[in-house]
This record gives sequence, C-alpha cells and structure tokens, in this order.
Amino acid sequence: MKRQHIAIGLVANSEGKYLISLRQGEQHLAGKWEFPGGKVEAGESELEALKRELDEEVGLEVKTAELIETKAFDFPDLQLQLSFYRVTEYLGQAEAKEGQPLRWASVDELKALPFPKANDSVIAVL
Repeated sequence: MKRQHIAIGLVANSEGKYLISLRQGEQHLAGKWEFPGGKVEAGESELEALKRELDEEVGLEVKTAELIETKAFDFPDLQLQLSFYRVTEYLGQAEAKEGQPLRWASVDELKALPFPKANDSVIAVL
C-alpha cells in the first residue's frame, strides 16, 4: 500500500484559536475534527500543497508557514505521511468552501474534541 503524503495547516486567529473542520459522511474518520490540509500531488512541494489545499477548502491564502512536525501514521486501511505546518501569516476570512462545518477552537477545546489519534502529539505542543 502506497503511503499518502498529507500537508496540514495549523492556522491560529488573533485570539489564539485554531481553525478546524468536522469530517463528514463517508469520509475516513467521519465525525472527527481535523486541521485543514490535504494530499501533496505529484510534482508539488509540501508548501505548495498546503497553500492550494487551504485555498480550496477554507478560502485562506497562506503567506508563510513553518514545518513543526512530520510523522508516519498507519491505519489498518491507510498509510499516511503527515506534515504539520504552523501557518504564521495568511490573508482572507475562513469559509467552508466544501460544505464542511468549520470553527475556531482554543487549545483547551482542541484537547477535549474528538480528533484522529495522529493529531495528538501536535495538539499537545500548541
């Protein structure tokens, strides 16, 4: 099984709350919250993928971001390479461009909400 490479954005607002969305319906891990991001396409850098995905999913233009963690995570049916970026500068207002519920959550709220296990170590250091 080929490992999917995923670029993920940790986007905080001026209140220190992080942008998250709820996985829907038929999606893998439906009902769990996640940080915005998506697959790195062939010929694309992680940063290019992050910028494209955040524009497509939530309407934000990423200006600068720094890598804070990369990790492999395996599910029984899926192998992932996750790269978490702290988005340090962005333009725009977050909007649910794919119909997914969005919200801003404090670090304490993040720790209480259901997230995929692969996010635990990142949430712990926010």
